[in-house]
Amino acid sequence: MVNMLIPWTPVNLLTRFLDTLRTHVKGVLTRNPEWEPALIGFQVESAWMVGDWHEVKTCVDRTETDTSHTAIARVLLAYHDGESPAAALASARKLLGAPITAVGVRGYRGCYQSVLDLHMLQEVDLISLVSTRPPPRPLRELSGALAARLEATLPAFRVREQILSMRRTAFGIK
Repeated sequence: MVNMLIPWTPVNLLTRFLDTLRTHVKGVLTRNPEWEPALIGFQVESAWMVGDWHEVKTCVDRTETDTSHTAIARVLLAYHDGESPAAALASARKLLGAPITAVGVRGYRGCYQSVLDLHMLQEVDLISLVSTRPPPRPLRELSGALAARLEATLPAFRVREQILSMRRTAFGIK
């Protein structure tokens, strides 16, 4: 009887988890507002994953620290608001690429999260081209390119889930 009332789809479970995460972070920040810089990444990521663009904008405008999450959020907001993302993309690429250039070729493992963030940023840019009329890349070509890009990443859940989650967000931007 309970299963008929509550649909347990993966997307529904993810949304419930993210809402729980958002509620928990807000509760922690109510008791400890000085922790906001440390928790801004969780706040903004959970907001963009559920499509709460007002909350994303509020978080980005309120924060003084520039992190990978806030840089990606600015790019997503530019696409969402229909603005040119060129300045946000350039700023995000500069911020996200800094750890890679700092460690050089021998520190690839240590900066893999930065590589992954740049990877996701590029995919958001590729996916946004599909929404233009007429699309410069056919959907079939984009699908092949995205599949190849996913195969080029580490085959670990924590890596691939980040990429697939960002793809869901990018395809959901209108």
